[in-house]
Amino acid sequence: MISYLKGTIEGVGENRIVLDVNGVGYNLICSAKTISIVQNDESIVKLYTVLNIREDSWTLFGFVSEQERFWFNKLNSVQGVGGKVAIAILSALSDDEIYNAFLMEDKNAFTRADGVGAKLATRIISELKDKIVGKIDPLPISTDTTKIQSNVVNDVVSALINLGYEKSDILRAIASMSLEDAPQFEILLKQVLMKLSAGA
Repeated sequence: MISYLKGTIEGVGENRIVLDVNGVGYNLICSAKTISIVQNDESIVKLYTVLNIREDSWTLFGFVSEQERFWFNKLNSVQGVGGKVAIAILSALSDDEIYNAFLMEDKNAFTRADGVGAKLATRIISELKDKIVGKIDPLPISTDTTKIQSNVVNDVVSALINLGYEKSDILRAIASMSLEDAPQFEILLKQVLMKLSAGA
């Protein structure tokens, strides 16, 4: 119904922004990430939106990017995950952390968000994993010690897919490794193959 709004920041609360659009103040529920990005912006701000309509209330949610709105809609589709819980997850986890949580089936990642226990985290993964992993382009995977060059990783992933390995298995193996800053293709390929052979 409302794809986005453009206006100036009139006020900021703990989890909400009041956006003045041509003299009309829209109250948008937002993640901590969105608030931190736009709260001090004195120019025209564009926020993507989702309007949740229930019998007793209309709630407008605001997002700094279409990617954030994508994750909100996916999370909000899970039974037991309302809009406010979805916002809590977006406040606790970055986009790539959410994707990696599905990839690794890491329910503990989701429990970092307020209102998400182990049971709900398990449901989120079970209901959405097959709709997420392999259906969208993977986000960069962070390791504990380094950020690896995406072009090298992409080349390795493509090579291993051509050899018959599943993309989810390849990415899981890479995510479990501690790698040098700029790994060479041949070295990384060998390391990932060893991980896959060992059942990583």
